[in-house]
Amino acid sequence: MDIHKYNIVFIIGAIYITFLEHHVSTLPAARQDTLESYSNSNIRSFKKALGYDEETYLNFTELATKYGYRTEEHTITTEDGYILKAFRILTNCQEPYKRPPVLLMHGVFDSSDVWIIAGKDIGIGYLLADYCYDVWALNHRGNKYSRKHVYYNPDTDMEFWNYSFDEHGHFDIPATIDYIIQVTKHKKLSYIGHSQGTTDFFAMASLKPEYNKKIRVSIQLAPVAWMTNIFNPILKVISPATHLLKIFLDSSGNSELLAENHLIQLMFEMLCQVVSKSFCISTLHATTGYEDGSIPTKTLVLAFSHVLSGTSSKSLAHFGQIIKSKHFQRYDEGTKGNMKRYGTPTPPKYNVSLITSPVVLICAENDWVSSLKDIDILSSKLSNLVEKYVVPEPKWSHHNHVWSTKLPNYVFPKIIEYLDKFNWQTSVNDNLQ
Repeated sequence: MDIHKYNIVFIIGAIYITFLEHHVSTLPAARQDTLESYSNSNIRSFKKALGYDEETYLNFTELATKYGYRTEEHTITTEDGYILKAFRILTNCQEPYKRPPVLLMHGVFDSSDVWIIAGKDIGIGYLLADYCYDVWALNHRGNKYSRKHVYYNPDTDMEFWNYSFDEHGHFDIPATIDYIIQVTKHKKLSYIGHSQGTTDFFAMASLKPEYNKKIRVSIQLAPVAWMTNIFNPILKVISPATHLLKIFLDSSGNSELLAENHLIQLMFEMLCQVVSKSFCISTLHATTGYEDGSIPTKTLVLAFSHVLSGTSSKSLAHFGQIIKSKHFQRYDEGTKGNMKRYGTPTPPKYNVSLITSPVVLICAENDWVSSLKDIDILSSKLSNLVEKYVVPEPKWSHHNHVWSTKLPNYVFPKIIEYLDKFNWQTSVNDNLQ
């Protein structure tokens, strides 16, 4: 099929998908679930017809199964009614005691897929399972796996999208920690975050410091808290206007951003799959600084099928506020809103000195989102920083931490070093008592 035929098929498919999205959103919830499954099935058929790589449309469970890993799907309901999906990768290791649980948390537009799309030799989720750890990959509220609520309909109720990473830290992470501890019977767990997944942890451990007692160690890949020195040109340009952008998006009914199978995501995927794979590389470079060529082309193609999994306009606006204010602070609701929510005219700053659990920061020189200068600010305020490790590759950037072929040489050994140090013997002792 030549490129012109691809374009025609894509346009027809996009119109069809847009129609389905609109039609599904106007139906009762029970029928929406049925038709969403039907819509997803049709999208798969559409992608198969275009010759897409099978792994672009497999979900977490299907991907793991393909590579020989058993999984469980767990549903976690937060205190404020969001229904989250967590995937558990079951290790094949045979030991006389329960293996230590590790909670993985993805970045802003991502999903749990980020931990496995690089394949079994690179994917951190797989590597941890091979090292006998009990792997739990969470999905934050609003993404493709956690797009449900006890009361709100994400397609018709704007209140569903009234969240940022502040709610991830206040509700999502604590609920998941408690759930994992209850299921595994372990007293503590370890945490690995990437990008916004690190922000979620810093927010949680600051707002709910009692949860530090439930953390053996947190390992933060490309940590994001202060964003004063970011190099990302796109974020620099739009950060002053993110509040206005949020108002525009909300008023037009587009509070959900970059969701799976929405038109923008499908266009990005199309451009990577059948137009030019260099588009994937150029886009990643423009947003994160990627340039070392160590992420396999297949992984980059899969990334544009899996990574754009949906978030809220408020999440984007919150990061814009942090860049503009030069503070790591809670969401600015305006003077009246701040007084109502926080009791102060300005939003409180996150007090990261309250994070008493051990923290390991893993960062890079060429990360346009998580700059070393901003990480120095964070490091100076943490009360239990174990190590700030800069990957010894000058071109290492934001997503190299999760997808690079060099990850098993530079990042994973550091992860295992600290997981073993803070988990192994103490976990064995916990279970022998």
